[in-house]
Amino acid sequence: MADGRWSDLPMDILSSVLERLSFVYFNRAKMVCSHWYLCSKQTSPQKSGSPMLIMCLEDGGCGLYHPKEARVYKTKGDLPKIKFLANSGNWFLVLDSNKSSLYIIDILSQKKMDLPPLESIKGCQYKVKRVGHKTFKEVGTRGSVIHKARHLRGLLWVDKKKEEFVVVWYFHRIKYMTEYLAFCKNGENHYHEIPASLQDVSDMVLPCGDSLYVLTTSNHIRKLTFTYKEGFKDILAPFCLPSLPTGLYHDDECRYNIAVRPSGEILVVMSIFYGSSRPWMLLLESSRPWMFLLYKKNPYRVPDNRLLVKVDSLGDEALFLDLGITVPANRDLGIEPNSIYFSRTRHAFSFQKSSSLYVCVFNIATKTFKRFPGFFNIKLEGARWFLPS
Repeated sequence: MADGRWSDLPMDILSSVLERLSFVYFNRAKMVCSHWYLCSKQTSPQKSGSPMLIMCLEDGGCGLYHPKEARVYKTKGDLPKIKFLANSGNWFLVLDSNKSSLYIIDILSQKKMDLPPLESIKGCQYKVKRVGHKTFKEVGTRGSVIHKARHLRGLLWVDKKKEEFVVVWYFHRIKYMTEYLAFCKNGENHYHEIPASLQDVSDMVLPCGDSLYVLTTSNHIRKLTFTYKEGFKDILAPFCLPSLPTGLYHDDECRYNIAVRPSGEILVVMSIFYGSSRPWMLLLESSRPWMFLLYKKNPYRVPDNRLLVKVDSLGDEALFLDLGITVPANRDLGIEPNSIYFSRTRHAFSFQKSSSLYVCVFNIATKTFKRFPGFFNIKLEGARWFLPS
């Protein structure tokens, strides 16, 4: 402005501007100054809650894709050489590859909170020492193991209203067992150890701030609480999955995940990726590179209730596989009912080039995929769905 400052805009004019902004730009604008933030609290923004994608770009930095708007936003600020490990709403758990450290960040407002160093973990059985720029030495009851920062996995839960969070991390390597988890809550300057004997972790979900669910490769689903006294309890121990679908090829890949519904019911998700032995599938527009099957605990008392039963429909819910949760469908927000939102590569624990990255919505009833052409020309290393709040 020629004769004044943007922060001096009259409230009614500023409010008129803010209410016309898209959801992403509205959240950026309210961070300009205290006056704009106060005005945003009194302005009705465009509907929030539409699913979005955070994208790791191949040339560095990040972008946001809004499917409902079919629009890509470049993230504000400098986010070089990072890896998103998990997210809860707008908040993301980030691994800084330069420093091999963790922090959480609101991807819309860019508000950032540093986390304690990994070597601050306190417990009875395990210690972590930094022995190099990107190398850590884990010393435990079974000797010592060297881990790279790239082996780090994490989970995040945030209560925005109460300003509370829980961060969980662990080292994952194919040839080594995951024998403990580390966690911390807001206000703490170190991590606590959970020596849960998780020697065969397949997947984890953190749906709330006091416990997490673990799927093991030995077909157990366990609930862990963040206390030493309670430890873990088996919810399904063990369970049996029905036989794999017929007609699979030798290089088809099968993966298992778990998800928690609003009712508390646990779903086991079988994802099948068709391999290169059927190249004709990749040439067909209607081809399905992935197939999904859902299962749950048998609700009836039968001679062997370890056998899971198939779930044919999610009804008015949508499953976000990246988050491990289902949410109520809302067509106005672009959340389709009876659908699975996913962004996966063929390989479970690595970011692949865009040719191997699938970002789709799978309709369970019709068994069809909805793709998003808005970022086909963008070279991606990875992507994650999130539900902004």
